[in-house]
Amino acid sequence: MKGLDGGYDYVVPVRLAAVCGLLAPVTYAAALVFGGLAQPDAFSSADDAISDLGSETASSGWIYNQIGLNLTGILVVVFALGLWRELSPSLLGRLGAVALALTGVTLFLQGCFRLDCQAIDEGCENTSWHSEAHSWATGVSTAFLFAAPPLLAFAFRRLPRWRNTWLPTLAAVPVFVLASVLFSAFGAGASTRAGAVAWFVWLAFVAFRLLQMTTQSVRAEAR
Repeated sequence: MKGLDGGYDYVVPVRLAAVCGLLAPVTYAAALVFGGLAQPDAFSSADDAISDLGSETASSGWIYNQIGLNLTGILVVVFALGLWRELSPSLLGRLGAVALALTGVTLFLQGCFRLDCQAIDEGCENTSWHSEAHSWATGVSTAFLFAAPPLLAFAFRRLPRWRNTWLPTLAAVPVFVLASVLFSAFGAGASTRAGAVAWFVWLAFVAFRLLQMTTQSVRAEAR
């Protein structure tokens, strides 16, 4: 059975990448929920930062660090590699896939470098080198997170198979911002969580489209 590029080694890796893209929102959302539930009563998901879930003083910080960041980051990178292959040789498509892969890499790094403490801890000051590294990784991740959707949107626009995906992808960044603004009424923590979840919903949408296309191609070859 030939793949989308006429080779036998194409379809399975891309389908696997699409599945990884669908799993990434699940692992991230699970880490937010269960990581939040593991924290003391003084912790508030509406007010406290997401990164506090993985700090040195967090309860069961591994939930957010290893599942929400390390595992999710790996899943995003694998998905980006599949998307690179699907969208090649489109330059914009490759740039979008690179931005997506770097988002995954910086997510992984955030899980490797922990904050010193949570905001609820008395006298908390995140001044260590690993706290600084975490902050830098978070900032870089945010930049790539916002860069990936517009790059991919304009790549999708030029590809007939992806053309019906380009407008939802172009609208992704405004939706992230809108979700953050709306949930800011509940607190800064709720705002960042809403924006992050909205981004992962978009990721799942693109992953579903990729899985859909590869499945259709397999069925067409079978017929």
